[in-house]
Amino acid sequence: MGMSNTRHVVLIHGYWSRGEQLAGARAAFEQRGYTAHTPTLRCHDLPPREGATKIASLSLRDYTDDLVKFVDSLDSPPLLVGHSMGGLLAQLVAARTRHTGVIAACPAPASGISGASTPANRRMSRPYFLRMRPWAKPVRPPTFEQFRQWIANSQNEDTAREIYEGLVCDSGRAQCEMLLAMLKLSKATVVDAAAVNTPVLVIGGQCDRIVPAEVVRQTAAQYRHADVVEMPGSDHMVFSGASLPLTMSHIDDWLIRNELVSTAPD
Repeated sequence: MGMSNTRHVVLIHGYWSRGEQLAGARAAFEQRGYTAHTPTLRCHDLPPREGATKIASLSLRDYTDDLVKFVDSLDSPPLLVGHSMGGLLAQLVAARTRHTGVIAACPAPASGISGASTPANRRMSRPYFLRMRPWAKPVRPPTFEQFRQWIANSQNEDTAREIYEGLVCDSGRAQCEMLLAMLKLSKATVVDAAAVNTPVLVIGGQCDRIVPAEVVRQTAAQYRHADVVEMPGSDHMVFSGASLPLTMSHIDDWLIRNELVSTAPD
């Protein structure tokens, strides 16, 4: 059987999030002729009480396995796009699937990437990481004030509130895996970068208090064909609010430069 001509893009959300929170990016890719998919990670769509119980001990491996199955079910190789934890997942999936390219926006660090610790993410993670058996407990989102200060610090109030109201509990195990990545103590965060031969774009936010520029640069340095873009004035939420059009303009340039599309959208 021949491959389909459908241009798929799989948009992978981050920690505490759901697929629907990438609706703006999904619409932007659809305007560019893509069939866009925004899968919600395992158990993230359940009611809060039930979801917190079932999500607590899920590993990044569980999320990756689910996404690999989804990508393999498509009728042509997709463009993989991930944000935050989803940026790390996109890389893990890329090493195991056929795809046309990878975009990792403000990615959580893979194993061995240094310089990931910032005052904001230390203050966010410390209360959870110091609990008894943190890998077996759910992690609730920060307060809105903390979210506003550390994550959506460049967004306007309405956009920050809209994002925040969609947050859900996430996995304590996945959080521990990401926190231990810098020390190379987390096998779940090991990316086989040599297996990724497609173009890679790594996007950072100039005002991102969660993922520093050094992580963005080191992430790109793992790959043979990688570009780096720093979004001026943007916080961690590069696919939200006023940041989204500028993010998409950089993606358009990258797609054309790497011959993944022929022309920019009208």
